Amino acid sequence: MRIIPGITEEEKILEEIFEAGVFKDSQKLAEAVAPDAPRFVQEICARLLRQETLDQKTSRQLGNFLFSDSAGDAARGMAASILRVRYETAQEYAGLLESLQETIEGFFCEVPEGDPIVQIAEPFDGVDQSYMVTPLLARHVQILGYRVVSLVGRNSGPKFGNNLLDVAEGLQAQFLKRNVDLKCPKPDYGWYIHQKNLSRGMDRWVELRLQIIKRPFLATLERFVNPVRAQMIIASAFHPPYAEKMVTVGEGAGYSGIIIVRNGLEGTLAFPLLRSVKILCSVRGRDGSYRRQELEWNPRQSLGARIEMEEKLTAPALEKNVQLIKEYTAHGRSGHEPFDWRIKATCEGIQQAMGWINEQHVS
Repeated sequence: MRIIPGITEEEKILEEIFEAGVFKDSQKLAEAVAPDAPRFVQEICARLLRQETLDQKTSRQLGNFLFSDSAGDAARGMAASILRVRYETAQEYAGLLESLQETIEGFFCEVPEGDPIVQIAEPFDGVDQSYMVTPLLARHVQILGYRVVSLVGRNSGPKFGNNLLDVAEGLQAQFLKRNVDLKCPKPDYGWYIHQKNLSRGMDRWVELRLQIIKRPFLATLERFVNPVRAQMIIASAFHPPYAEKMVTVGEGAGYSGIIIVRNGLEGTLAFPLLRSVKILCSVRGRDGSYRRQELEWNPRQSLGARIEMEEKLTAPALEKNVQLIKEYTAHGRSGHEPFDWRIKATCEGIQQAMGWINEQHVS
């Protein structure tokens, strides 16, 4: 969105499409770009063009429009692009998340009693340099005494590697279409909720995001909706500034325990084997306030293994990924050593983070 830092002389020719001076009047520009959007949305877009931030109530109003099926896709693209360029505030995230939560289908409302629920939320654009181990992480967490639900959805880019939806479908994993089924015996790899079944408002954005290209705010928020009233969420942030933001979003969403893996493998929760991982944890106390802690986990030191090089794949095959997971499930090893070490590293590191959160609850 070049309007935000300022347009170049060459770009001023675009005024011929609209009218002279339109780039100097944010309200006129919003109306010209998105003439079919409601008036209040045009006004919000004009405020965003002026680099104003929105309070939580206004952000929620904007979100209600963004996730509706009413006319105004140009305004949707404008708002999403501006928020992404200048970064969203905590209040904006909170308001947009409230509106997202309201789009969840009704059959995801009631949650049957049982073991506490952990929600795993991988990036939806997947991985293109490594095999995914997430279903085996879900399996490990369930052994620790939890029910595990993973949010998955169609890939909206800008990266187009195998994502968790692809892997879950390859494994013929159990997809959850109503919360009442959480009372059933735990599937091997936990349950999966497909975004198309969860929220039509969110799923509709896949096409819009393919046109926007850049990851909008939704790439973060779609992972923090809580359709199963999970007590704990596990997610990742490859770029350091987003780790703190994601902890803040998780706290605003009301999770009692939050685990954000930073400096892991891009596009996934999986741990690297040659560098340390930062794990940001947050836990809600009895008074409602949150306490944060950053843990560092060094795979080579913790595993006691002589690992000489990091495996970096080119376009890893989905079929091979699924096969490795099945082999590991059946035999406790896959026959592919880097994959096996990565599973061990990821499971042990996440278990350590969960242990810290549980210790705080006890104390």
